[in-house]
Amino acid sequence: MTNSEKFRPGSAIASGWILIAFFIGFIVQSFFYGGDPVLALGVCGAGAFGSYLLFLKPYVLLYDEGIKIINPTKEITATWDLVEEIETKYSMSIQIRGESYYAWAAPAPSGRHSRRMHKTDLLPGADDPRRVGDSLKSDSGICAYMAKIRRKNFVSGSASEFEIITDNKGLFILAAFLLLGATTVFI
Repeated sequence: MTNSEKFRPGSAIASGWILIAFFIGFIVQSFFYGGDPVLALGVCGAGAFGSYLLFLKPYVLLYDEGIKIINPTKEITATWDLVEEIETKYSMSIQIRGESYYAWAAPAPSGRHSRRMHKTDLLPGADDPRRVGDSLKSDSGICAYMAKIRRKNFVSGSASEFEIITDNKGLFILAAFLLLGATTVFI
């Protein structure tokens, strides 16, 4: 992996840390101003850890040889010669062997976003109609544009690589926090 570049939108980082601070504030408040600290730890711990999983953990790593998509429960790694298509319909996605893999770190904007766009906001020189997700003012558009440039400049020199790693530890930790909160309510 040479010349790597990490894509994670700043809005996701800000949202994640603000939510984590909010939930930690609730936990601290339960210790100082009364309440059930175990219930607060269970429920707010689940909220804080869920915020980490949804906002801070996902990112896309682009490098000269390929792409690595990190989602809350999966890591998808592929070399550029296996990537058939780079799409931006719901989020930035890559298509490998007919299967689509979506990057949670690069969501496409909603349909309302198109009302604020001018036709020049889409890719330069684009004559045919484009989707709003292709706009360089959206997370999916920026990430897809960076990926397309890397893919275009790719020179095949080694064996193709494709790997999916599933890691459900985060979901188990989230479930443990929720179970802790639920048991304090019912016991």
